[in-house]
Amino acid sequence: MRHRQKGLRCAKGQAKHGVMGVLSTRVSLGLLFTAAMLLRLGYCGVTLGLGQPIPIHYSEYLIQGQRLLEQGTQVSPLIVDVPTTAPSALLPPAYGVLVAGVFAVFGTETFAATLALQVINALATSIAVVLVFLIARRIGGPRVAWVAALIAMFNPTLFGFTVHAWDTSLFCLGVTLAAWMSMRLSDTPSGRLVWPAFGFYLGALALLNPALTIAYPFLVLWPLTRSREWRFSALLAPVGLSILGWLIAITPWTIRNYVHFGELMYIRAGLLHELWIGSCPEADEDPSAVFPNQFPLQSAEAQDRIAAIGEQAYIKETGRKAIDAIAQDPWRFARLIAIRAVDYWAGTIFSHVRPGRSGWPSGVLRSAVAAFLLGEVLVIVLYLGIRRKLDRDLWWLLAIVLSFSIVYCITQTQVRFRAPTEPLMAIIVASIVLDIIGSRRPPGITPTAGQPDDPRTGI
Repeated sequence: MRHRQKGLRCAKGQAKHGVMGVLSTRVSLGLLFTAAMLLRLGYCGVTLGLGQPIPIHYSEYLIQGQRLLEQGTQVSPLIVDVPTTAPSALLPPAYGVLVAGVFAVFGTETFAATLALQVINALATSIAVVLVFLIARRIGGPRVAWVAALIAMFNPTLFGFTVHAWDTSLFCLGVTLAAWMSMRLSDTPSGRLVWPAFGFYLGALALLNPALTIAYPFLVLWPLTRSREWRFSALLAPVGLSILGWLIAITPWTIRNYVHFGELMYIRAGLLHELWIGSCPEADEDPSAVFPNQFPLQSAEAQDRIAAIGEQAYIKETGRKAIDAIAQDPWRFARLIAIRAVDYWAGTIFSHVRPGRSGWPSGVLRSAVAAFLLGEVLVIVLYLGIRRKLDRDLWWLLAIVLSFSIVYCITQTQVRFRAPTEPLMAIIVASIVLDIIGSRRPPGITPTAGQPDDPRTGI
């Protein structure tokens, strides 16, 4: 009888501990989410202002959403003053659909509509902070999770664009969710339907922004290497099913573009124009004049040209000019890529100011952003240079981050282009810092395939 009572007391104690563990996890995630939301909305309030009009130079998605709502199809967002009904494939469709939905509910560019878009942005990157915590806890334990989540919470690129109607914040969430899903896939047998579902998600994410596509192979292979050997037979089914799901997701939009333009294109048609932005004469003669002279929302001449020949013809025209400029002087283009790579990783502005001027931002806030971004890179570079080691999961995250940067270094770069992979950078940096000070969880108790992050919550 005594043994039975003792067993019951132990069982009750374990149950109580399990309940407390669940509550502790939920409270931690709730605190992180709430703090992140307050920071983001507070930033909106003291900068542009909650619900205040967004400057015209940053309004391409507002124009896309408004015209989609009015005309029922996606038309050019680059022609402001001249009405147009010509179909467009310049921008991916997903964020424009979201903007159109918000306008349908709250009115076009009203205070309520702008506030709703800002709240959606804040929600997106706040949820991303929570996902950073979950991914980092699985990789390195609770200490790494907290440090990574705090880095992501206070990362200026993850709250500084909350004020704008851009896809940046939602894309940050989409990339972080893809990494979280990829890690969880290491628990999944290869024949499960979850693999085509994951591929479908990656295709849907491309409809929001296709820039991560170059890193899709790493997202698919990462979970397979965590739970399987590098055998072709073990990789074939998951990879094939993922590709199938991706194709299913992008096929309707691909068909739409082919019907309208008579050619196959991957999600959007703006790559050639972006290449021209990065190789036009102003790119090295006077980088500060690139957007005023070449970007249609800032250039009346570019808008007139689009109105005269059409958006698609304009993109092809600028693409031909870009290819000619690169062919005439490949070394010049290589130098421009090197400058953009420095800007991308250091947060500097060499590719946006006149030659001879400082590439370090002058404003206090912008300078702080550059210092934050450069600090992350220096932590990783110095650690690899001194210790020359990195956990396997962190190598996969770093591969995703590095591959993502390639397109922007080739075309043109801005600080916001760094934002989508910053949640992954937070995990890498937190793991390195805590490894240096000796506070990481010992590798021997890292969860293995088939085990959830937390056995009480399953997350």
